[in-house]
Amino acid sequence: MKIFITGTNGFVGKNLCEFYSQHEIFKFTRDMNIAESLNHFKPDVIINSAAEIYKNDSMWDSNVILTKECVEYVKHNPNTKMLQIGSSIEYGSLTRPGKETDRINPSDMYQTTKGISTLLCQGYARIYNLNINVVRPYSVYGPHEKPHRLFPKLWRAFNLNQAMTLFDGYHDFIYIDDFVHAIDTVIQKGTQGTGDIINCGSGVQISNIEVLDLFKKITGKTAPVTFENKLAKQFESNIWVCDTSYAFEKYGFKTQFSLEQGIKKFLETAIY
Repeated sequence: MKIFITGTNGFVGKNLCEFYSQHEIFKFTRDMNIAESLNHFKPDVIINSAAEIYKNDSMWDSNVILTKECVEYVKHNPNTKMLQIGSSIEYGSLTRPGKETDRINPSDMYQTTKGISTLLCQGYARIYNLNINVVRPYSVYGPHEKPHRLFPKLWRAFNLNQAMTLFDGYHDFIYIDDFVHAIDTVIQKGTQGTGDIINCGSGVQISNIEVLDLFKKITGKTAPVTFENKLAKQFESNIWVCDTSYAFEKYGFKTQFSLEQGIKKFLETAIY
């Protein structure tokens, strides 16, 4: 199978490349021309994991135009499957577990551009009867995460005695191996014309303090962690958890790693 993966310098992209290493992979990066690359490689599957998270001025091109180029390619090559990596942040703050039928509710440019990309994928899939679907992950963690993220910072605190500040927060954590398995499951089972959205999480909400306690339990150590009793970002809320029923009912997907199991594997394999 020929798999075209965008965002291969990123966390999810690197793990996808490892998972699909036995296949023929095109590793697309931002310095390349997307249309030329797709027409040259002629993929069986496109996985769009690229995203600009921090630079507002770059988000339209990286999060919307890149997606449009991908769906346009599938429109003209309808035997190609496409899987778009969305984000649970598209829903904004909710007072209950997020469902695929919830409307997007953006409050910043990242949420806005990710939501537009999802709508593009849905629209093209339904209008042109294409096999394009979207997975919306909750809080993915594991090897290859960027150093500023929570789990790498805790890794350095417990392994290198590096001081850090831990903010209050609530997440539905999903280990990267589970998320990659979800991506592969949707690619294999996704159908044409649906523009399906599939939430990917564990269905269990965990606080950052509980994560810290698990690190202490697993390592048998303490670390120089200072706790701030406030949320780190404006859009965060005290409820951030996935309704997993649709993913299980339609695709048979459920996570295999508990958070404790995932942290153990992360500590065994990650280096920061």
